[in-house]
Amino acid sequence: MNEFRFKLKGKTIALIDWANVYGWFKRLKWEIDHQKLYDYLKTYPEIIDVRFYFGLEKGNEKSEKFHQEIKNIGYTLVSKEVKWVPAEVKIAPYFKFKNKIYSLYKNTKVNKEDFEKLRENFAILAESGLLRRKCDFDVEITLDVMKKINEIDGIILFSGDGDFKILCEHLLEINKQVIVVHPFGLRGKEYNELLERKKPKPYLCAVEKLTAYIKKSTPGV
Repeated sequence: MNEFRFKLKGKTIALIDWANVYGWFKRLKWEIDHQKLYDYLKTYPEIIDVRFYFGLEKGNEKSEKFHQEIKNIGYTLVSKEVKWVPAEVKIAPYFKFKNKIYSLYKNTKVNKEDFEKLRENFAILAESGLLRRKCDFDVEITLDVMKKINEIDGIILFSGDGDFKILCEHLLEINKQVIVVHPFGLRGKEYNELLERKKPKPYLCAVEKLTAYIKKSTPGV
């Protein structure tokens, strides 16, 4: 297998939107090892900074330990506290689940009192809403790039989020190199507009090309 290498034009910063990257794992059916990712990026002398963006759950031992690990590896960690915001509970899934509860009641020996309590509690939950984790770093990533705009020749962005299209477009317009890493077939459609422009264009790189370098090893292998 031929070694895969980015062709960097000069001083470059790598930007890892970890929440977005973490969301790739189900699609990829493998995980990215953050130590291997850092080690691979540091093989490029042109990369002057590897920045890691991820939210912190204060008081959560696992979250705090992970953040310390990221700093120990050598990443420039950019973090802020996670917010928990209401998540919409859609009507169709609610009734689908309610029907499953009813089916459970009919096909098992759940007593009627317990069944009614379960149904009542789920109705309250659906009405009041669930909480979902929210901690976006679009502004922080954009601001960091703009602060370094006169010191760099390009970026490598690990995120398929189409919201970064406007940042990438601006960088291309001022003749900066733009590399966007994303899973094959999983990127914002906004990037298609950038591929239609006259040169310079971004290099949209499927993360699968990096599998041999950044894939987390199976335990025991």
